[in-house]
Order: sequence, then structure tokens, then C-alpha cells
Amino acid sequence: MKNLLLLSGLLLCISCANQPRTYESIDLQFASFDWDVNPYKFSQVIRDSVLPDRGDQYASWAYSYIGDIQTMHETWDSDRNPQTPLTEEEKEDFGSYQPVDGMTYILEKAKDYQVVIINEGHHMPQHRVFSAQLLEELQKQGFKHLGLESYYASPQNDSTLKALGYPTLKSGYYTKEPQFGNLLRQAHRMGIQIFGYESEGHADGKEREINQAKNIQTYLEQHPGEKVLIHCGFGHVKEGELMSPWEKAMAGRLEEFTGLDPLTINQVGYSEHSAKKHENPYYQLTDVETPMVYLNEAGEVFGQTRNGGYTDISIFHPRSQTYNRPVWMTYGDRKEVDFSFEEAEVNCPCLVFAYPEGEEVGLAVPYDIQETATKQVKLVLDKSDYQLVILDQAGKALLTKWEN
Repeated sequence: MKNLLLLSGLLLCISCANQPRTYESIDLQFASFDWDVNPYKFSQVIRDSVLPDRGDQYASWAYSYIGDIQTMHETWDSDRNPQTPLTEEEKEDFGSYQPVDGMTYILEKAKDYQVVIINEGHHMPQHRVFSAQLLEELQKQGFKHLGLESYYASPQNDSTLKALGYPTLKSGYYTKEPQFGNLLRQAHRMGIQIFGYESEGHADGKEREINQAKNIQTYLEQHPGEKVLIHCGFGHVKEGELMSPWEKAMAGRLEEFTGLDPLTINQVGYSEHSAKKHENPYYQLTDVETPMVYLNEAGEVFGQTRNGGYTDISIFHPRSQTYNRPVWMTYGDRKEVDFSFEEAEVNCPCLVFAYPEGEEVGLAVPYDIQETATKQVKLVLDKSDYQLVILDQAGKALLTKWEN
């Protein structure tokens, strides 16, 4: 009798698994800004319209929004000259540094700081993934706040995030990129207080750096003694006097205004490009599998003041190895899943959007996005249930369920 019940259960499971997937036609409208009605563009549109009209920087961002990491890198590097090779002396000097686990090193150093500042390349979802992982560990050390350059600070935006529990397409500028959206999701679910600090109405770059620092200073004064992670873009992380019209970057201004020495982390200098010839020449010598920091025998960090770094720590990030999908995307319970929709009545190329169950399609920032020409796609999802939306270039959209 027991074996019969087991057999019946097995047959039921097989029957359920073989049930055809159902698709529901929906009117997909993105609840974005008036100036950003179509935030996620097909690669053909990016290539034929965004690139010639807005240039390689905007096109790189657009490719990152749809998860096309390879083309993003190629576009970013398209008008950049190869890096100057190192001398033998420089290579020998770098050979005296050895890699140590980057996350472990940062966490040990962060114990002594109230403010940690980490940067990103605005075209680099990989940097947001690392910041999300870092935030999770920093919370265990008492970090309660996350400041974001890209987040639109307003009572309405804050109340929307708290009420919905997920980021929307109006949460910020770069926040529509799925990995940035996931950083916001994670921070909210962890109980981290999120705030924006971007400058408004600045006349030039110097004033922008000053205003950003003052905005953070005001927030710190409202939360005396509490630990804060600041996530910024590119050079805003630099400390000290700069040889530029800025004179000082946001991080340097913040130290000037508050007297607090921040722990500054550079992710941009030593990350992958489309080809080795475009990468930092020191990074070209490495092939790390996880984020690393390089130290010499004296415990000095490589990259502190090299190549205009001016940061306490420089992270050497692993290369993607495969672009569909990059190894740095899969961590924790985030895994690759294969999704096929051969039976769906839709013409490819298609964009496939993954929305966590319970989040409003078209309003929320998608958890993941991929374009496909073959009705087969790999998504990187956690163990949650999802709503998958398939959109073709004619505007036809189908919705189906993904249950884990």
C-alpha cells in the first residue's frame, strides 16, 4: 500500500511537470518618468538609435539595463585606446604583492570606521552585486544606513519604497538596472535606512562634490554615531587633494566637513573590460576567482595612491568568464535557471523580465532581464516565485508564472 501511494505521488508530480505552461496577454506599460517612457530597449534600438544619438556612455548604460554585459563592455571600450604596458620594474614591484580575500579584509578594517564609502562604474552591475554582499556583512557590524548617489531623496519616494517593499522605476536614475534594484530590495528587507544625497542645482563639478558631502553631513548629524555605507560613482570616492577643478571629491569634502575619516573602497580601477588591452595594466596580470585585495609584506594595500586612486582599498574583481550569465551574479541562493517558451505565440527577438511574485509588473524594477532571439533564455533568480513577462518588438506582452 505504501509503495502504491509513493507511485501515485510520483505520477502526479510527473503529470504536473508536464502540464503546458499558460500565457496571459497583458498590456505592458512602464510606470517610469515622462522622459524615460521606454526604460528597457531592445539591443537593435540601442545600436541603431541610442548609440548614434547619445554616444557610447549612454548606450553602455542601456545595454546594462537589459543584462547584456558583453556588449556593454564592448560599447564602453569602443573609442578607448589600449592601456600602456607596464615596465619590467613595475611588474616586479607588483609581484611583491599577494592577493587576500577582499570581503574579509574590508570587514576587518570597517570595524574601526563609522563611514564606509564604496564606488561603482555606472555601467557595471558587478559593482552593485558586490556592494549588496558587502552591505549584508556590514549590517552584522552595526551598519544601519545606506546612502546612494542615484536614489531620489524625497519623502514621497521614501514612503513609496517603505509601503511597497520594493524599488520602482521612479526610485532613482541608475536604479532601474536590475542589480541596482536588487541592492535596494535587499537593503529594505534588511531594515537598512536608505537615503539619497545627490546635489541639486549645482553650477559645476566642484559645487556638486561640496553639496553631496554637505547632504551626507546633514544626514549623519541626524543619526549621530550610527554607521553608514555610502555607495557613489567613479571618482567621488577619492580622498585628499586632487589635481582637478574639483580640488576635493565628495569623500574628501566629507572628511573636511565632519572630521570623520571614511574607509574608502575603489571598485572601478581593477575590473574587467571587453579585452585585456583595455584593462588596467596591473589588472591584466591577475586572474582572480573572487574579489581580492593585494597586500605586500608590510601589509600595505596596492592601489592606495597609484593611478589617481586616493582610496584606502582597491578591489580586484573577477572577470565574468562567461557572459551568459556572469559568474559574479550567482551567489547565495541566486542560481541560473533555463526558461523556454517555444509554445508561446510571440515573435522574437524578445525581452524577458522577471518580477518577484507580489510586485507590480511595469512598476517594479525587474529582478532580472534578458533578451533572446531563440525563445530560450537563462535567468538568474533566487528561490522566490516569479512573474515572467515576454515582450516582443511589436509590443506584444505575455505573462506566465515561475514557481520555485
